[in-house]
Amino acid sequence: MPSSLVDAVLLGALVLTSACVLPMYLKLKRLDRIQAEYGRAFAQTSDALRHAGETMRSFAGEGREILVALEAKIEEARATLADLEAGRRALATARDPRA
Repeated sequence: MPSSLVDAVLLGALVLTSACVLPMYLKLKRLDRIQAEYGRAFAQTSDALRHAGETMRSFAGEGREILVALEAKIEEARATLADLEAGRRALATARDPRA
């Protein structure tokens, strides 16, 4: 009889322990899935930031090239305007020598 009582207590403890461990096991499985999702999201974010950095470096290089080309065109336009202004003055002087 005492042996049956001890067995019953131990069986109850085992059932209670199993009842407590099962939800913890399920939570750990869920946590593992969530951690894997975060890992994938972090990897994707890292890739996106790396690509954004490469794009910014590319834009900076292209921007410098465009700026140099634009500067050359502006200087060319200034020279053309100066030539036009000189031609206009020469024409005005030829038409009216008093001006």
